[in-house]
Amino acid sequence: MLSVTDLMPTSTNSADSSPTADTGMSRGHYRRMSSFNREFPDIPVLQFDSKGDKLDPDKPKLRIRTLTWNIAGHQPKEDLTDVLGLAPERESTPDGSASSSADIVNEGKPEADLIAIGFQELSASPAAPVMESVIMSEIWTTTLKKRMSSQDYVLLQSIRLQGIVLFVFSKSRHLKYVRYMDTAYLRLGASGWWGNKGAVGISFEIYDVTLCFVNSHLSPHDHAFKDRVKNHRQILRDMVFVGGRTDTSCILEHDYAVWLGDFNFRIEGISQDKTLHYIESQKWPQLLKHDQLHRAAFVEGAFSTFQEGKIEFPPTYKFVTGTSIYDTRNPAKIRRPSYCDRILWRTRTDARKAALIEYTSHMNHQISDHKPVTAVLEIALGSEQEQYVVFDPIDRWFVGQHGYFRYSAKPGTFYSAWDWIGLYKASYTSFDEYVTYVWSPGASEENLGCINGRYVLKPGRYLLVYFSSEHKCGIGFSEIFEIVSA
Repeated sequence: MLSVTDLMPTSTNSADSSPTADTGMSRGHYRRMSSFNREFPDIPVLQFDSKGDKLDPDKPKLRIRTLTWNIAGHQPKEDLTDVLGLAPERESTPDGSASSSADIVNEGKPEADLIAIGFQELSASPAAPVMESVIMSEIWTTTLKKRMSSQDYVLLQSIRLQGIVLFVFSKSRHLKYVRYMDTAYLRLGASGWWGNKGAVGISFEIYDVTLCFVNSHLSPHDHAFKDRVKNHRQILRDMVFVGGRTDTSCILEHDYAVWLGDFNFRIEGISQDKTLHYIESQKWPQLLKHDQLHRAAFVEGAFSTFQEGKIEFPPTYKFVTGTSIYDTRNPAKIRRPSYCDRILWRTRTDARKAALIEYTSHMNHQISDHKPVTAVLEIALGSEQEQYVVFDPIDRWFVGQHGYFRYSAKPGTFYSAWDWIGLYKASYTSFDEYVTYVWSPGASEENLGCINGRYVLKPGRYLLVYFSSEHKCGIGFSEIFEIVSA
């Protein structure tokens, strides 16, 4: 495990600055790297090589899968089964048996309850037209929704800042326990005027805990270390969630926060040849001693109170696109392979527990000069919350006829004239896919509503969703019912 003590010199002689045997870096360099820990001993530094907490096996848990990937302006041309942690898609064979075009890498693993996906560089060039990012976002959104819906995931929320986009998908059974949905973004490019660099965030409450996901793309290039540290501080200070709970307006106020993205921290202080040697011999601890994120943590206090899992995979940048070969073609523009793509997490108090299940990269993907990185966490929950809105069972409706429904609201439920009730196909993939909707007639203990028959056109399986303008999400879901031909 690489910790502060690992970075301290073995000798107390300050005049001894000879290179260490395995890194070529001076002991004085290690001494400087521990300066934040000495100056602020009561503030925990970023904890590396963490496995998180031990969870009580008898208490409810939520499994969260996270993915970060700088896609360098490319479309989804590869099978995403492994990075999304999904069961393989099955195809029928001539003999009627099922087969899969994907490696069966996820069979036998528990499915995630939530999946957070962060992409960077939807458009590869900072100067690319804004519409290019919009088009690429639509392409990736459509692909993800189609693939995720086959495993009963619904897009809970998404947010995009130029080429930086964040999606959160949820198993449909959890949707009725989501509250106080909110999003935020922060531009960091061109002194805050341009969004090619920056961060986006999604905040919400689920069951009895508050969650925050942040996807960031920090300043590039080896020499911009100080800029990246500054970026991190700006995000913590200036990214504010104004439409959710009043007690979770910033990242650190959430029970659980997951921060992922292309942080752009590089390997420094060793040659490209030495870097490649460490990679070929899989000497990850030696390589990580030259990782700028470690220096940012121990010298600058960056990402203090966050944790990162043990890295036991090769650097994820920079590759020749279409291969798994590091790009060393241009001697005049040397880019040492680096761990640019990271996933960190934190818990607000000791009462909140999170365990790291998996932290890995996926070297088989070749559409970008970055490789995707995923992490799987389990977080502890308390008790289930009472639903705000409950629909009475619906037997069936008939095509072309008015559909009547009844629902009740929990006492004290906030009601707005902007609340609405949507009719959805049972196969819906996001809240914007309603067939039709009506404005909510109220949120009292007994409410009666009606969907106009002129919009009930096709037989099939449907459900109703009560969408709250205060919570910015559905807070009531009917059971699935049939609409049949009259």
